Amino acid sequence: MYKPLIALITTVLFATTSYLGQEDPLRRLYQEWKQKYQTRYTSQFEDEYRFEIFKQNYNYYQEVNSRQSSYTLGINQFATLTDEEFEQIYLGRADSSPIEIDESIDSINLPESVDWSSKMNPVKNQGTCGSGWSFSAVGAFEAFFIFVKGTHFQYSEQNLVDCDTNSHGCDGGYPAKAIDYLNKNGAFLESEYPYVASKEKCRKTQGSTKANSRKTWTTATQAYEAIAQYPISVSVQSSNWKGYTGGIFSNCINTSTNHAAVAVGYDSKKNWLIRNSWGSDWGVNGHIWLAIGNTCGVLSRLDQVI
Repeated sequence: MYKPLIALITTVLFATTSYLGQEDPLRRLYQEWKQKYQTRYTSQFEDEYRFEIFKQNYNYYQEVNSRQSSYTLGINQFATLTDEEFEQIYLGRADSSPIEIDESIDSINLPESVDWSSKMNPVKNQGTCGSGWSFSAVGAFEAFFIFVKGTHFQYSEQNLVDCDTNSHGCDGGYPAKAIDYLNKNGAFLESEYPYVASKEKCRKTQGSTKANSRKTWTTATQAYEAIAQYPISVSVQSSNWKGYTGGIFSNCINTSTNHAAVAVGYDSKKNWLIRNSWGSDWGVNGHIWLAIGNTCGVLSRLDQVI
């Protein structure tokens, strides 16, 4: 058992026997958090355990924010999860395959900045399932139809989670292969195959909507040029995105990708605007700004539906 976990359990045992005698100033904030996210725990011990994690996360976020970094952290739906729990529940398997990255920007025809976030369908929520790869693939798929075909239909991630055997359902997967699956087998509307945040038996395999193909880009210049047309699928390392609330994020653990999202824009400094699948309460209305370059491995895998 990890030493930090032993220390945390010891703290919880102490807190459980003494909290009635002295109110913690963060307890009211914790109660408000539980009410907002409609969260109840089955025992007093579990409640105190989660409260201790809540306090640790809150204090860490306050410490980071006091440094006046380029980004801010804060309390959100993940406030009572340890970093290990967050990774296990919401992220996939880390991909540390060596990839040659070209971060140079040599295009002279790029728009100064691009932001397609308001043109996309509403931000979705993958729930307690490591299926970000399917949301990345479907997000890029939807972007193609929005910007190229002029339609705003929402397509099914659940069909990919259940039926795409190239990936691992709620344990991670490959957005590029998922895009190929959609183009080969066809996509279902979300209403035809609704999302349930767990892997279930494949019910339907032949959807009615297909794009033409997929293009994989390999350089920063190509990525910006592609995004200038419409959003693309990207793979990222997001182990420490848990508490992100705003600003330009650059404090990545490494570039071994374990999640996937959709790049929907960039600013005048060429920082990346990334649409996530953790609901609109997270980040900046469901998005995160990543610093220019291969921040969080964002240049590791770039795929556009065509």
